[in-house]
Amino acid sequence: MRQDNVNKADDQPAIQSPEGDATAIRSSGSIPFIRLSITGVFMGLANLVPGVSGGTMVLALGLYEEFIQAFSDLTRLRLSLRAIVVVGMLFGVSALTIFGLAGVVQFLMEAFLPGMLALFIGMTLGGSPMLYKEMKPVGPQSLISGGIAFVLMGLLAFVFEPGMGTPGFFMLFVGGVAGSAAMILPGISGSYILLILGLYLPIIGGVSAFKDALSARDMAQAFDIGWSILLPVGVGVVVGLMILSNLLKFLLKRYHRVTIGFLMGLLLGSVLGLYPFKETRFNKLPRYAVDGELRVLGAGWEANESWSVYRNLKKLEPAVSVRVLSAASDAVLDDSTLDQATSASAVIIAYDTDVSAAFRRAIRTADPKIELLIVPNTEFSVPKVFMVLGLMGIGFFITFLLGRMGPEGRDSKA
Repeated sequence: MRQDNVNKADDQPAIQSPEGDATAIRSSGSIPFIRLSITGVFMGLANLVPGVSGGTMVLALGLYEEFIQAFSDLTRLRLSLRAIVVVGMLFGVSALTIFGLAGVVQFLMEAFLPGMLALFIGMTLGGSPMLYKEMKPVGPQSLISGGIAFVLMGLLAFVFEPGMGTPGFFMLFVGGVAGSAAMILPGISGSYILLILGLYLPIIGGVSAFKDALSARDMAQAFDIGWSILLPVGVGVVVGLMILSNLLKFLLKRYHRVTIGFLMGLLLGSVLGLYPFKETRFNKLPRYAVDGELRVLGAGWEANESWSVYRNLKKLEPAVSVRVLSAASDAVLDDSTLDQATSASAVIIAYDTDVSAAFRRAIRTADPKIELLIVPNTEFSVPKVFMVLGLMGIGFFITFLLGRMGPEGRDSKA
């Protein structure tokens, strides 16, 4: 990416920044269709999971600056076949991946959360060697900008708490803007920001529900989901990409090492909120209280496993009392559960248990709408620690090896 890494045969003009860095956009030669396709798949997966940055995947496979250049050119109507192909393939393959795997990722996040978070931590940190090479020589300004970014991510992880409930049109638009950050910025995860904003499960659930509605040929429900969820998110993504691509292009050219240092801080700080054994918080549930009482229906609750659910429910606002209408390890979520929740205006909390697609569809069409909260089992245990460490290592080497496959990685070995 810096001039000393650019192949002389490319003969591309370099732009000198005030810091003394020479940055050039590598856009000559044939279009790398295979690498664009692979990058699009990883980019789509990254935008489905909290903690993984789609931008890091693009960087790891050596397409980052060309992607920024291409997208920036398109937003300024500087059209070229190469720019259209680069952006079209990356986002096209990414969109197909999101559409095809949203339900699978949602299931894994609900049923295997500690392991999934560990894998995502490793994959996120696997992009750090690539960014570190871009920071050399590391100066005070890069360290300061990186420290600021790390603190900002720490605030997101420990000060702001995940929200719950049904977001409105404006918040979904904001979620789309946040989601676009994962496609542009290496190190910052748009889906992680969505998790903090309480928009992750509504959006990914909306994508999965939209796919189910199309499969069932229920065009009325598909149109309703598309209009209420996918449209505001999509508009937010487009607006965010237009702004971020041009801003990042400017910063990388004018303040290269400082900007890379900031991105490194975002990357390292993004793992702070992904601790695999974090307890579930219920601070948003009081909004569903009726006459000062929150009524709960539970499934999968066993005394020796779900004590954290009970304990955290007790921590709700003093003005709100909690009344557990029923809770059992073998409780079945079916039409009778939905009827009971509707008549009692109760929240359904499913702990470490499978929730069928039929019940999810029934919840979405219930009137009045019932809140379903799925709580994965994140309790600490020694076997889980070894599993978490192993998956972190696997995730790290996946991204690290992808970086070595790209031209930046090969140039660094020369």
